[in-house]
Amino acid sequence: MGAESDSVDVPVNAPFITRALDLQTGFKHILAPAFFGALVGGLWQSFVMPHVGDINLPNPIHGAFIVSLLLSPLLYRVLLDDEASRWKEYSLGLGTLALLFSVIWLSGWGALFCGGYGALLVWVWVSTDWGRYNLPPFRYGLWHAIGIDLGAFAGSVFVYTQLL
Repeated sequence: MGAESDSVDVPVNAPFITRALDLQTGFKHILAPAFFGALVGGLWQSFVMPHVGDINLPNPIHGAFIVSLLLSPLLYRVLLDDEASRWKEYSLGLGTLALLFSVIWLSGWGALFCGGYGALLVWVWVSTDWGRYNLPPFRYGLWHAIGIDLGAFAGSVFVYTQLL
């Protein structure tokens, strides 16, 4: 039995694998906002919360949103590097969810919906779906606000447990 040495070229076209392993999107739109939120939330918990008093406002999540809105032109430049004049759209998306999350945190249901289950489910869904598209700055602002919220919650809880 002779083996034929004919080779067959099979084109490899795997858009799912290249999309699933898109590290740039994962870093810029998932990890960076979450780490930014964790850093600011942790610092806020460590340095601001001891001086706030009994009212506990602004909490670390509010602090992370305040800092992110103040730095939104820089965040837009670093994370999106899109047309410079569109940073206001990014800030509007960031501010829209920041306002919504801030109101929910003040309602008493914050830890359940904003810092935990609800926001995490939305963030996972958005991160798995929106990474495939080239979105307008407003939607990137929404996406980053969810990451900042979850990161600030996690960072402040971590610092709080380390301070005890």
